[in-house]
Amino acid sequence: MAEEHAVRPYMAAQSRISEFAKSHELKSRPHAMLWFSKVYGIPAGMYASQVWGTVYLSEGSEFGSQLQKRHLCSLRRILEVKNSTTNWTVLRECGQEPLQFFWFRASIRFLIACLIPTVRLYVVC
Repeated sequence: MAEEHAVRPYMAAQSRISEFAKSHELKSRPHAMLWFSKVYGIPAGMYASQVWGTVYLSEGSEFGSQLQKRHLCSLRRILEVKNSTTNWTVLRECGQEPLQFFWFRASIRFLIACLIPTVRLYVVC
């Protein structure tokens, strides 16, 4: 699937986050690590999600993508919880949404841009 093209940038971003946190002694601060993951990691994994992310927009497929699985693995590592901890619990504890939310938003923005190319959208969703 084309989704694998987004996994590489996401994992590279997570690696950079980890290196930065290690060099600035932020590993012991989960709130900072979660913020870095949300601000830097998720956008890196959004590469072309308007195309490949539509497969995962149906109800019940929130945790079907490899990218979502890797994201949850990163969050579990930050929180230092077991792998058996449920996905929804991990997301809620971190105050994050499934990546499906971001893919849906990107797809809608792309659709609007295609349908109304002359109108500029200044509203941030």
